[in-house]
Amino acid sequence: MSGMIDTYRGYVSMQECDEMGHMNIQHYIGKTSDASFNYRVAIGMGFTHQRESGLGYVALEHHIRFHRELRTSDLVLVRSGTIELRDKTMRMYQEMREIVDDRLAATFVVDVGCLDLKTRRLVPWPAETRAKAEVLIVPPPAHAEPRGLSREVIDRDVSLGRADQLGMIESNRSVVNTWECDTNGHMNARFFMARFSDAQGHMWAHAGLGRHEQAAAGLATATVEMRLVYFRELMAGETLVVRTGLVEAGEKTLRYRHWLFNAETGEPACAAEGLGLLFARETRKAVAIPDSIAARFARG
Repeated sequence: MSGMIDTYRGYVSMQECDEMGHMNIQHYIGKTSDASFNYRVAIGMGFTHQRESGLGYVALEHHIRFHRELRTSDLVLVRSGTIELRDKTMRMYQEMREIVDDRLAATFVVDVGCLDLKTRRLVPWPAETRAKAEVLIVPPPAHAEPRGLSREVIDRDVSLGRADQLGMIESNRSVVNTWECDTNGHMNARFFMARFSDAQGHMWAHAGLGRHEQAAAGLATATVEMRLVYFRELMAGETLVVRTGLVEAGEKTLRYRHWLFNAETGEPACAAEGLGLLFARETRKAVAIPDSIAARFARG
């Protein structure tokens, strides 16, 4: 695709894969986070520039489609480009492929902002950055467009009170570790997704199909699409809590939401909406959602 540049080249290791036999969703964001740092170099905002200017950039929203599984020993390439450039923000595009057969694995449409690391506020992009980002402008590809989750679908009215009203369960309680923070001084986007990944097991158990029941039935789960909106940064030492809710069930997919809060203050940090499915471990094909599970949701 014209305007796209290589920003990550790597490998799926065994420890990045979960009990489903495929790479865990947090590592998709982990690899594209590495890619975004290389993209920053391409637009003139690399390590040296950050040290001298005090400017970094921060993810504001992610829309992710998972097209194919990645498994142990797969070789991974991420290419990145610019979709739209604004005063203080831009929309970038990242595409992850398996190198050997050029198989599309995932697409990412990411809104990012220019962050003043001293004031922690968004500021205009430097002129040099704007010029270099414009060179990388690409049209948004059709295969990255929302499929089951529109850009308007996410509920931004997020609070612990509303979580209680909606019957959202506690699905994770943890802390931001120093090693989870990047050069911007805050928790890297990968670890927001890690909390939601950890929450998934609690969500499926709440829906009536825990991991042991899945294994006994020869089933596994996968996320096919996800949308995340980041409300605030998270710093090392902050305690976290995730609340999870079941939204609706289709024939083969379940829609759910995760809300991440600072556990001490109750302040919302991130909201995510996702589409998940069940698949047969042997065939890797999606299967119908059992009626007993769907009954816990509102039928779509």
